[in-house]
Amino acid sequence: MERIRQILPQVGKVVVVDNTPPETGSMDVRAAMQELPNTELIENRVNKGIAEALNQGLAFAAKEGYEWLLTLDQDTQCHPDMVTTLIRLSKICQPRPLVLGSNYFDPQTNRTKVPVGQNDDDFLAQKTVITSGCLIDVKLAISIGGFRADYFIDQVDHEFCLRARANGYAVIISRKPLMTHSVGRPGGVRLPFLGVLPNHPPVRKYYIARNTVVTVANYWRREPLWCTKRLIRLILGLFEMAVLERNRLRKVRAFFTGIVDGLNQRLGACLNTWL
Repeated sequence: MERIRQILPQVGKVVVVDNTPPETGSMDVRAAMQELPNTELIENRVNKGIAEALNQGLAFAAKEGYEWLLTLDQDTQCHPDMVTTLIRLSKICQPRPLVLGSNYFDPQTNRTKVPVGQNDDDFLAQKTVITSGCLIDVKLAISIGGFRADYFIDQVDHEFCLRARANGYAVIISRKPLMTHSVGRPGGVRLPFLGVLPNHPPVRKYYIARNTVVTVANYWRREPLWCTKRLIRLILGLFEMAVLERNRLRKVRAFFTGIVDGLNQRLGACLNTWL
């Protein structure tokens, strides 16, 4: 709840989408939120995936008449000036961007996502940005179809940004750090010059491989450089997990299962029970 308290003063309302199945025995989110003003809880009672959760938030923002939607992960620590900085950048950048991402400090790598600018209004054009810390134009997002629910999780943000660019809209990121956020679980492998590599369980390896294949297949003509880099990163990720990570055999199996499902366009929630 501390994360909600951090962002509440900056926004009109906080919407929490709870994908937690009741049998998992997680804490009662509804009871914890009753003390907090200007909050709304959407309880799915089943894991519908991050993409569907984002679409639910997008639909709520549109219904309530909000112009912008700020998307956040549950573990992101927002800086007090996040929203005001992003709104200011939306007015500076022309044409108006559909997606404004937040630069962030990652404690696992001990660095920021992009180099810090000389002033608070510096920003960079990007091909894609991560979901957390994104300010999204509600009407424009809906006009391009929202987030791909069949991706379920992983690469949802990248595909959405590439689709925004394909429709002629800009994607930018602030150069001022506006949040603290880590990619992957703690405990990843630390390598010289690269820092700590993201640590993901096997099921995430599946979704990353599957959805990367689908995204590259859909955008390689329009975004050849991004797609080439993504494929190289995917191959390096396979090598790194096969050599350096724990539980490597299961992760490699999940990775190749994802590749096969991606090539065969088998999307949606993963149905492989061993994962």
